[in-house]
Amino acid sequence: MKRSYLVAVLFFVVVGFSTISWAEGNLPLQGSIGLGARVYGVFPKGDSFLGQKLDYHNEVGGELNFTYRFLKYFAVEVGAGYTEIDVKNKTLNVDWATIDAIPIYATLQVRWVSAKPDELKWFVPYAAIGGGYYVLDIEERTDLRNYWFPLGVGVDLDIDDTFFFHLGGGFDIFVTKHIALNVEGRYAWAKTDVDETQQVGMTVRRLGDTINLNAAFVGAGFKFYF
Repeated sequence: MKRSYLVAVLFFVVVGFSTISWAEGNLPLQGSIGLGARVYGVFPKGDSFLGQKLDYHNEVGGELNFTYRFLKYFAVEVGAGYTEIDVKNKTLNVDWATIDAIPIYATLQVRWVSAKPDELKWFVPYAAIGGGYYVLDIEERTDLRNYWFPLGVGVDLDIDDTFFFHLGGGFDIFVTKHIALNVEGRYAWAKTDVDETQQVGMTVRRLGDTINLNAAFVGAGFKFYF
């Protein structure tokens, strides 16, 4: 996996500097700032916990973001979002848990600028690489509690916050000089630890495992540049 990350980083560096060597134009403007919002679909990949197969439901989330174009072809976007992910335990055939995720991220964008600004200055695609931190919470579902209740077992889940890495790309479509519609897709890789506490009478047993939170994000929104 580390080798894949290195290859991806080198690819985007090469693309970025190749763009600088031949692209000309007047958008985006160096030093400009953008404020935006984005609504996205979340498409997580399934995993397993303690040998039990987990199925993550596709969800909808949203975020607020801030973009600073510090060079003609480079920009940094930072933002924070929120989404809920419902998880089904297919081995036990129960609704297992709901994971609340607050991603806080920073992304470097390599932005392409047309050499013919009169024709294409309204369209600015970009490649993106970055990462961030998931603030996570988990709540076991009633279905899971009801599964263990007849056996006299109480159950409680806990999840750790974690870092993530993402790659993607998107584009801005400028409908005016300052307002752009934005479309972006990215894929994020993350792992986190989950603990399950089972209590039978006075006996407490703690079980733990690592689960993946890998997911694709596809979203659309707007940005106001000034």
